[in-house]
Amino acid sequence: MSQAIPRTDGPQDPPAAAPPTVRCAGIPLTPLAPAAAARALVRLAALGAAADVHLCGTDTFADADRAPGLQRLLRSAALNLPAGRGPARAARPGGRPVARVYGPDLLLDTVRAAQREGLGHYLLGVERNGTDGAAAVTGRPDGDELTAELLVRYPDARVAGAEPLPGPDASADTWAALAARVRESGARLVWIGGSGAARQHRAAARLAALHPAVYVAAGPAFALIRGGARRGPLRAGWRRGVTGVRDHSRFLRAAARERRRGRGPYRELAQLLADAEIDLVLDAGADAGAYVAGLRRAGYRGRVVSFEVLPRPREHLLRCAAGDPGWSVLPYALGDGNGPDGGHRLDTLWHAATAPGERLFVRLRAPGHEDSLLAGAGPYAGECVGLQTRGERGGPPPGYTAVPPPVPGDVVLFRRG
Repeated sequence: MSQAIPRTDGPQDPPAAAPPTVRCAGIPLTPLAPAAAARALVRLAALGAAADVHLCGTDTFADADRAPGLQRLLRSAALNLPAGRGPARAARPGGRPVARVYGPDLLLDTVRAAQREGLGHYLLGVERNGTDGAAAVTGRPDGDELTAELLVRYPDARVAGAEPLPGPDASADTWAALAARVRESGARLVWIGGSGAARQHRAAARLAALHPAVYVAAGPAFALIRGGARRGPLRAGWRRGVTGVRDHSRFLRAAARERRRGRGPYRELAQLLADAEIDLVLDAGADAGAYVAGLRRAGYRGRVVSFEVLPRPREHLLRCAAGDPGWSVLPYALGDGNGPDGGHRLDTLWHAATAPGERLFVRLRAPGHEDSLLAGAGPYAGECVGLQTRGERGGPPPGYTAVPPPVPGDVVLFRRG
């Protein structure tokens, strides 16, 4: 889930309390006022944070609804800001109105505030003659219209470089070289513009992982500041209008699905599973199937295999699973196979329960049995990405780390990395 807490590579001052986030269509938004958003970016940059910041309009939500990978990226972002009227209305904390964060205003407000801190800026995705430029102008910031416009407005601003974004087929070496140029420029705020909102969001997250700076996916801010939002052909304007209506409709549908699913522990757990790309849940000691029913209501659509050795609850499980093609039931108890109550080893049932390439999450109803289950998984223990059980234990199994549990009293563990 998104947290307005900087990612850093070294020690820093303790961060201020993170502002609350509001979930909107599966994506956490931080409802900051425009001026507060600019101050937050300057503060992150002054701390030396590695942070990806995303302006989320209805087109962003429409793209994320079609692309689960983009939605996961936004859920793990440092900061998501509501950039459209629809997201701003949906992000009202406690019903209070929230102003949308308009990209051009955020850029200008941040450049003005950054002057006092002496922070440099880098512009990625600059356009020339209506298309992405083909040549970098790093080291010659006055050669770009946008740079010139910023310096006219704020003569004390420091624009350290400007260049196009790499193309969609750019290699890892190309991205690494770009991150190196940003590092050499000394810029602490990197603004990403140009065409394609999804392309901007992915670039911000990718670069934040390569070099610590604040990377802002700024939407159409470059063109609007430069006066580039010129009236085009009537047909092109009509197409943009149709696309905007479709994006808004998709956003409303996604927001409605979120409201129907509601909150609560199963919703939070389903979100954790989606973030970890889990596509198979093994429910050991499934009883009558309430756990799986809760996951399904919360939106989990991956496969489930329930294990229940007792005949009566297993009969109920089979009736519930009969109408769900992604849910199967096996008549075993899982364990390390030692002694009469040791249960069946998971490695002996592995090929009956799993398919190649699936990412596993195991839920155990019996508390404290994580170690015996992992022992019974044998060579497949490393395939268990996450574990959930009831009760307390002294510490997580080797290689696992605990995450905040969505259900009080539960223990949720994920494999490190």
